[in-house]
Amino acid sequence: MVTTISAPVTAQSETKAALLAYLDALALAEPIQARLWQLAHLTLTQVSVLRHLRSGPQTAGRLAELAGLSATSVSRLVDRLEKRGLVSRKRDAEDRRIVEVQLEPAGERLLGEAKVFRGSDLHHAVEAMSADERRRLTASLTRLVELTRELAIEREGRD
Repeated sequence: MVTTISAPVTAQSETKAALLAYLDALALAEPIQARLWQLAHLTLTQVSVLRHLRSGPQTAGRLAELAGLSATSVSRLVDRLEKRGLVSRKRDAEDRRIVEVQLEPAGERLLGEAKVFRGSDLHHAVEAMSADERRRLTASLTRLVELTRELAIEREGRD
């Protein structure tokens, strides 16, 4: 009888494995990003912001929070989207410091046309997963995003 001794799994090695798996997953988005740019001249981050605006106007600060970006980055991103007529800004009548960003019809149309995930290998792979696997993946990715954004906010508060 041969006995093998395996090295104990440490939090550090699990973290490394998770980060490497995440990098592999990010690489899967590259062809989708290229197609999105080819079709609509949009980045995945811009699409994310447009999607957040589908539920209604948002303040720039709230958009930054939802997209996990700094206020400066959101401001520049909204500038680019506004120049293309995809979003518009409106100052609050009572508090002029508050600026709401809203999705324009052209932005809504572009979101409807830019269905780059459908039919992709990534789309088919997610479809091939069991319902339980999809739920676990969604929950894990959502948790990763939440934790990362919370840590970024804490770091900004210390800086």
